[in-house]
Amino acid sequence: MELKHINQNDFEKEVEKSTSPVIVDFYATWCGPCKMLSPILEEIAETEKDVKILKVDIDDNMELAQKFGIMSVPTLMLFKDGEEYGREIGLKSKQDLEEIIDELKA
Repeated sequence: MELKHINQNDFEKEVEKSTSPVIVDFYATWCGPCKMLSPILEEIAETEKDVKILKVDIDDNMELAQKFGIMSVPTLMLFKDGEEYGREIGLKSKQDLEEIIDELKA
């Protein structure tokens, strides 16, 4: 699936009503680790067909970041059947992300 940028207007449709597992990357444009994580997520999104990967800029979507208590970036929120399944905070390797996705799909 593609990597898609969403905002709080899209969140319910793209995440909470999704029938696919979803990873939401809460990031900021000024965040170094976020910039390092982005190409890894893009690479995974190109090959991963069963999981939606979405990005939310916390500076443009403060209400959403506050709703989910995002305190540091990058934070990856994992959703399964529209419900929060888990969180990963900080930069992750491609191998780490692949393991997280395998668990999310299980």
